[in-house]
Amino acid sequence: MIAIGPLNIRLDLLAMVASLLILYIGFKKIGLSEKERDAVLGTWFAGFLAWKGSAIVLGLASTGSLALSLYATGGTWSLLIAAAVIAFFVFRLTPSLRGYWLFSALVFWFAVTLVVPKYGMLPLLSSSQPLHLYMAALIVLLLIATWRWMRTPTLGALLWTGVGAFSIWLTGSIVTGTFELWWIIPFFLLIAVAAYVARPSKTSIQYGLGLIVVLAIINASLPDETPRLEAGSSQTGLNIGQVPPNFELKRTDGTTFNLSELRGERIVVNFWASWCPPCRAEMPDMAKFAREHDDVTIVAVNTTTSERDVADAESFVAPYEDAFEVVYDENGMVGDAYRIQAMPTTYVLDENGVIVAKQFGAIDHAWLDAQTN
Repeated sequence: MIAIGPLNIRLDLLAMVASLLILYIGFKKIGLSEKERDAVLGTWFAGFLAWKGSAIVLGLASTGSLALSLYATGGTWSLLIAAAVIAFFVFRLTPSLRGYWLFSALVFWFAVTLVVPKYGMLPLLSSSQPLHLYMAALIVLLLIATWRWMRTPTLGALLWTGVGAFSIWLTGSIVTGTFELWWIIPFFLLIAVAAYVARPSKTSIQYGLGLIVVLAIINASLPDETPRLEAGSSQTGLNIGQVPPNFELKRTDGTTFNLSELRGERIVVNFWASWCPPCRAEMPDMAKFAREHDDVTIVAVNTTTSERDVADAESFVAPYEDAFEVVYDENGMVGDAYRIQAMPTTYVLDENGVIVAKQFGAIDHAWLDAQTN
């Protein structure tokens, strides 16, 4: 999240918009017509409309309120609907344009990966490492390979590039602890289809094995502390894979709450204000989720310094006090420590107090389900 005047903009969305502009100009430079560029990049716009439209419909069905549904994320269902719409439009693309589309997908992935820091433990290393940089480097290799055949794509090239992308994504999920065993099934099915359509040459296999060996040697030779990181900064921070600052705040009744006391539990830390429309929209869904899940604790941190009157915050949150740990950041120190620039902002912590997900903007029941399971 970056602040531009009074506006707060998510870095991942900014990266995607910038990538879209670069791709549009770049595709023009290499000879694509305006119609062809619109066809390739328009698939992503269609997917975005499908995602947001389905999220609003699902939010309306669950809340019964149009105002609340505008902030809904739709969860996994909306993502699947968006993926299906994108797949439909990609299928309708002229076959010669599908290489350009896959290249654009990798560019988007690279841009978002680069600007959303993730940390985790790699084999043979004793300190947390910047996984987003490692993954971005691997995506660059895929981009280089795709560029070579982008203008004359074959089904085999498309499938094997998909295998490479799936491999990078699986590796990242294993290191960050978000891996699900059933993902192996579609992965090997994709490999089987790719091998059936276009068996890799001996040279390709040799290059692939050589790359794996080189990566293993580099990984084994890296120092325990990556030089680009300050000592201890890889363990404590606000990025995925790091441990956020501890804090101690007062509840509504004046008793003291300490975040470290919840270590061993899954925690959702949500920063809110009573005057914030998205905050008001997400509260009912958050409360419903909290009442259904005794194994997840939601800590609702009121940014008290932004309130006109503390009584407004207390009266607004009163119906939800049975569901949350409601605390008040009276002097703004916690908000500063967590670098809160926009509200609501939410962090999800695992049992070890490590950040596994974060969101700038409203969340809903579907998002909480997806991030805490």
